Amino acid sequence: MSALQRVDPAGAGWVAALGVAAAFPLLVQNPFYFSIGITALIFVGLAVAFDLVVGRIGALSLTQPLFFGFGAYVAALLSVHADTNFWVEAGVGAVGAVVLAVLVGIPSFRLSLHSFAIGTLGFAAIGQVVAENWVQVTRGPYCVTGVAPLRLPFPGGTFMAVTLSQQYYVILAVAALIVAAVFVLTRVRLDLAFTAVRDDPVLASARGLSPNGFRIGAFGASAAFSAVCGAFAAHFQAVVCATSLGFAYTTALLIMVFVGGRASLRGVVAAAVIFTAVPQLLRVTDEWRLTIYGLMLLVVVLVFPDGLERLIGKVRR
Repeated sequence: MSALQRVDPAGAGWVAALGVAAAFPLLVQNPFYFSIGITALIFVGLAVAFDLVVGRIGALSLTQPLFFGFGAYVAALLSVHADTNFWVEAGVGAVGAVVLAVLVGIPSFRLSLHSFAIGTLGFAAIGQVVAENWVQVTRGPYCVTGVAPLRLPFPGGTFMAVTLSQQYYVILAVAALIVAAVFVLTRVRLDLAFTAVRDDPVLASARGLSPNGFRIGAFGASAAFSAVCGAFAAHFQAVVCATSLGFAYTTALLIMVFVGGRASLRGVVAAAVIFTAVPQLLRVTDEWRLTIYGLMLLVVVLVFPDGLERLIGKVRR
């Protein structure tokens, strides 16, 4: 068997996609397109993290903005008041988000699936109310402003992400690491456990698995990934407001996961890029933007009811 025949097609596809993403700043100089690319990569990380709960363990969690906003507020407050670097901010945000996920998950996963969705929505709403009214910490409607540029210290020096291209490569690395982490999970026996817990928790329990243990584990990992994306977003936007915890993020993520195809890493990544970039590009025709976006969404759902994963699979064949 030749070396080319031994190459994993899935792995080769991911390497090609990463190469195209890495070349993006070399092909585009317009700041508007840079901002779209950065925002799309933020949503790639968020959507893949969201799918870890919705797609892999089948729990419709509506708390993703809570973890994203938590990470953003932690990074902003540490940056403004303690002049910390991104390693510290992302680490503190991720650990805090895991603790928060455990506190939310323990009571929520005892509920039925439908009640779980409503319960997590309630926690997300509480988080936004706290952000809006805890003025002494979050500054409420005044937002946390003056967030410094992202700083990454290394043994040989410190990298400052000041320009859009520098920020782009940082979030590309973050999104790639999140995708890689979930990719690895889908290649080991842990994914089989997630599938068993999602499809038949009673049988999984009879086989010695702990359904709630795996659910909380996936929930915590998803929360950590989302918090890291939020920490980056705080530096990218240089301001954090309570709207970071808003339901609009949940709506966008639901579209990305279900249109991309639940538990489909390729489909979710593709949907995150498409459904972040297209609404931004359509701003040039603002009066038709929502109409075109809605029609595009309708066509994808009708033609590919199983999600974009089905289209990607056909293209590969």
